[in-house]
Amino acid sequence: MNLPPPPAPPKPSLAVLYGRAGQFSTSYQTDRLVEALQPWFVTTSLRLRARPERPWLSRGERLWRNWLKPRFTQPSADYLLYGNDGLADLACWRTRRLLYWYDAPWDYAAQPPRPRQFVDWLRCRNVVAADHVFAVSQAQVALARRLRPGRQDSVTYLPVGVDCRFFDPARADAAAARRRYEVPERTVIGYLGYLGHWRGRFAGEPLVEIAPRLLAQQDAHFLVVGSGPAEPMFRERIAASALRDRFTFTGFVETEWLPHCLAAMDVCVDTLEPGFHSEARSETKLKQYMAMGRACVATAIGENRVDLDDGACGVLVEPGAAALLAGLESLCRDREQRRRLGDAARRRALAIYDWPRLAGRLAGTLGLEPRQAR
Repeated sequence: MNLPPPPAPPKPSLAVLYGRAGQFSTSYQTDRLVEALQPWFVTTSLRLRARPERPWLSRGERLWRNWLKPRFTQPSADYLLYGNDGLADLACWRTRRLLYWYDAPWDYAAQPPRPRQFVDWLRCRNVVAADHVFAVSQAQVALARRLRPGRQDSVTYLPVGVDCRFFDPARADAAAARRRYEVPERTVIGYLGYLGHWRGRFAGEPLVEIAPRLLAQQDAHFLVVGSGPAEPMFRERIAASALRDRFTFTGFVETEWLPHCLAAMDVCVDTLEPGFHSEARSETKLKQYMAMGRACVATAIGENRVDLDDGACGVLVEPGAAALLAGLESLCRDREQRRRLGDAARRRALAIYDWPRLAGRLAGTLGLEPRQAR
């Protein structure tokens, strides 16, 4: 007699904690990971949210939201997942605490944050308090293990991922993006991201530095997709260099338009400045470039080397304007190399960085049975 298969065991519950929801890419990445974890977990969201007019909490509000309120509002969940955005304190939560650690601005083990450096002090404390740490870079894995002596096995490498069904070149309309933003029919060098400041530099500044020399040799156009506090400075530098007609700034772009904008780029750029913060990053933009099958030029720092498979899936260059210029010139001249590297990048994104694959790795680390991710 054929017996029916036994019912599948119930899914464990996962409470997803947001400290400053929507303020940083941390929330975006957490959302994508949680979507991919649906086959393994029943999920709910918890938000420690400040009032909109007071995004930075006062000392009293910090005390209430981080240490007192959690003692009365504990979730009845098997796991708690937190992206370590610098507001919640994992030591207050009484379930199995999972930390997905995106950002380490400096080496916390060599220079421990002080309580007055509240955000980083709390992030460092959470790395120690978590039951398991999933870190996005090998540099952060090594740091987390130094901060958790005797618990090194509870730290796992899990890079930032990408939704390869959303960022799919076969579904994107490059011509629509070129029309919308009036991008001319030239070789398009693209840059995607939040335009912020860091130690006196602004995101995308290396493009300003190399543009005159590159455009003297190549019939190219720059497409800058994104916005942020450094955008006016970026625009002013371009205007001062008399290259305004060779740059297009989109400003803020709706999420649904991002694949179309990336498809309009022939060469994509990801530049990092030297330092621990760059070594510890796992670049979101680079995974999105790769998923869209774009040829990339990226600074050979930290995870960029891993993402582009030591140059097999993109051009890696040393920090500095001269190396960036050489890398861009080589791809502008060679359409076939752009195609080959873009195809390899797309294959690598599907094989390694697609969110369902990363979610499966997280679930497997916790001992959960394999399931169909999508």
